Amino acid sequence: MKNKKKALYLTTIILFIMFLLIVLPLLWAVSLSFDRSAISSLPSFSLIPHKPSLFNYQAAAKMINLPRYFLNTIIVTTVNTCIAVLFALMCGFAFAKLKFIGKRFWYVFMLAVMMVPFESRLVPLFLQYRNWRLLNSWIPLMLGQFAYVYGTFFARSYISSIPDSLAESVYIDGGSEWRVFLSIIIPLSLPVVSTLAILQIISNWNAYLWPLVVISDYDKQMISVGVALFNSNEYATYYGPRLAVAVLSAIPLIAVYLVLQKHIVASVAVSGIKQ
Repeated sequence: MKNKKKALYLTTIILFIMFLLIVLPLLWAVSLSFDRSAISSLPSFSLIPHKPSLFNYQAAAKMINLPRYFLNTIIVTTVNTCIAVLFALMCGFAFAKLKFIGKRFWYVFMLAVMMVPFESRLVPLFLQYRNWRLLNSWIPLMLGQFAYVYGTFFARSYISSIPDSLAESVYIDGGSEWRVFLSIIIPLSLPVVSTLAILQIISNWNAYLWPLVVISDYDKQMISVGVALFNSNEYATYYGPRLAVAVLSAIPLIAVYLVLQKHIVASVAVSGIKQ
């Protein structure tokens, strides 16, 4: 019993130290974003600003067009999330409950695509969209969302646990597969919908490489690329404004995660319903 308590205390101490290592730099960054002395040099470490002020945020608003980047990212993220989650549920339902020729083959083939890194497909995709004259637009950022492979895999695993008897009751009443999907699958898959939505929002909000490659117009660029370009320009030595931009760009993502985080836990218990 004593050994278990010692192990518990040791684990708690280690986790607390890891927590501090992760959180303290973030808190210091927030503190520096409100510190007017953090301009061309970094002040000494302190979780309380040496010279509390909104100067860094006011300066950042003049140096970078954050509202435009926010609007672009919100539009692309919203459209991509809706497309990806919807088609992931549809494909997951098809692979889990429907019967069609080559079902197992196409499922394995789809999973094999997950093992191909995006970087190896970047150049062919760029040449493809260039030939289609779609570069410098949001279309290349959206078309790929119709094939959300991981979402399909996740949705299929969840939907497989839903009893077939529920769908059979709809078929008996003369309903079609669309009726089953809309009235049975979607309502029972809300935890998966929330989880996939969170993953898509995080992925699209933090997307950097692909938007950087296909979009050349700054007014159409995403927030991640806009912040990176801001950090690489002549204002790169201004620590306070840079951190103010970083804090502002992270706030929407943190807010979304805090609102939807409970659904991630719910999705772990895939389904407690038995046949």
